Amino acid sequence: MDYPKSVPSVGLVNGQFVDEDPVAGTPGSLIPAAWGNGVTQEILSVVQAAGIAPNEASNNQLLAALRGSQLFTTAAQFNSGRSAATTEFVQRALGNYANTRSILSATQLTLADIGCSIGLGGNVAYTVTLPDADDGAVPNGATISLHCRNSAPVTVASKTGTQISPQGAYLASIVMGSGESANLVKEGRVWVVYGTAALKHSSSFAARIDSPGYQKLPSGLILQWVVGASDASGNMSLSLPLRFPVAILGGIANEANPAGWSASNATVWALDLGASTTTVAVARVRNIDPSGIKPSSGISGRILVWGY
Repeated sequence: MDYPKSVPSVGLVNGQFVDEDPVAGTPGSLIPAAWGNGVTQEILSVVQAAGIAPNEASNNQLLAALRGSQLFTTAAQFNSGRSAATTEFVQRALGNYANTRSILSATQLTLADIGCSIGLGGNVAYTVTLPDADDGAVPNGATISLHCRNSAPVTVASKTGTQISPQGAYLASIVMGSGESANLVKEGRVWVVYGTAALKHSSSFAARIDSPGYQKLPSGLILQWVVGASDASGNMSLSLPLRFPVAILGGIANEANPAGWSASNATVWALDLGASTTTVAVARVRNIDPSGIKPSSGISGRILVWGY
């Protein structure tokens, strides 16, 4: 709509209506019936679209229509246009989880799970599969939050390929234990993992759960363990799986299969901190019996050391 500029002699000044000025002798603008009806109908169309019956005696129906629930529609889930956003759309998109859900068995997550907080319950192991990160319907920034309360491990898997990225790695799946959380955010063609479930993949928590093995901690402390056997001189010198960046601080050594203690003799182990280095752990093995202290050879033992 517009001012009735096309009506002859309507009397607009600078494109707008003006009042009559008796002193100056200038007439007021005309308000053509077509224009007045058009303006009224514009307002009535909004009122009626909101499901309100026009009432001549009411002067607040346009405001009620604009504040009502029927006039505006909620845009599609990932709409990024410039249409007005309803509170339903805003609640779903920002500041709150769109919904919550509980899972107890193997499940394929879908677009309906985007923005949801999902609890992984139960007491048996199962797999939850993420939506395909290559699916163009999943926008960048899409988020799924998982928290595990299952007493058994839950595997979170890619639908295809290696689409899960905790701490820069690209994996086909990760495993969540009870009490762990994972906030998965779609970035490009992967689901980036934040939360406690990502910590075990961090270099600060790097580990090799094997023999030999090690465990790093965020403070810089490193625990390492090795297994071997003593030589003819009763010494056990073993290479560490990981070099200590600065120094070895201490450690302990003992027999891998304890059998060296009886009423008549004992096998004693001790870490030789002075001989140990940032790459080698050294232990001494001695047998004590009534005849004295002698080196013990060929005895299987293990060493636990710590350093930074």
